[in-house]
Amino acid sequence: MEYKKIELNVEGECATLFLNRPSRNLLTVPMMEEINHALMSLKEWGDLKVLVVRGRGDNFCEGIDMREHAQKRVQRVLQVFMRIFETMRMMNVITVAAVEGRAWGAGFELAIGCNLIVAAETATFSLTQIKFGRIPPVAAAILPRIAPRRHAMEWILTGNHISASRLEQDGVVSRLFPVDHFQPMLDSFVAEITDKSGPVLQLAKRAQFEAYYSTFPEALANIQSLYLKDLMALEDAEEGPQAVREGRKPEWRNR
Repeated sequence: MEYKKIELNVEGECATLFLNRPSRNLLTVPMMEEINHALMSLKEWGDLKVLVVRGRGDNFCEGIDMREHAQKRVQRVLQVFMRIFETMRMMNVITVAAVEGRAWGAGFELAIGCNLIVAAETATFSLTQIKFGRIPPVAAAILPRIAPRRHAMEWILTGNHISASRLEQDGVVSRLFPVDHFQPMLDSFVAEITDKSGPVLQLAKRAQFEAYYSTFPEALANIQSLYLKDLMALEDAEEGPQAVREGRKPEWRNR
């Protein structure tokens, strides 16, 4: 498929998906269909460990194009939009939103749908939907789970702008990067992940989702089973302790 409003670059163990509709990178149905196609295509890249989602130009994404909000199109818009998050949830790779400029409305939701968020110090976030007589469906489901619940309520009800530093304090943003050093610091952050075993990263992600949707006793039981049956079957699970015993850096075989 030839992409018109996104770019997908794969380099070694990291893929980067750029939203490419500057300067606001507003989402349309065809653009979101391109995103879904790109995400599905990454399943064919067995060596991938990380997917970075970014925006071309000065902004991450300012939301869904208001021209898509016509009553007769809303069901289709929501269907295509929601599929993005279900696909990302099921992907083996670790997803990282790299936010520069504005992440507003559905753009903020796209960011929190990723496993991790890094942001430029000047980035701003806002759930603007309430100002247009809409609600942010993904944020309503995710934000109360990852941020203080009353803060999440405030952000959803007011649509006010939120600084990247505030979101870092509340644990929504993982790292803040200076604007002038954003790219090298992003590269360094991604390298902190990609130098780990791919299958172990996948199991670590899966274990957290097991806990996310379970009671505490259920989560412990499920993760114990995953640890004993899936993790301990990996060669890399043997390589890690062996490297420690031999005083060297692990040489991951990614299997």
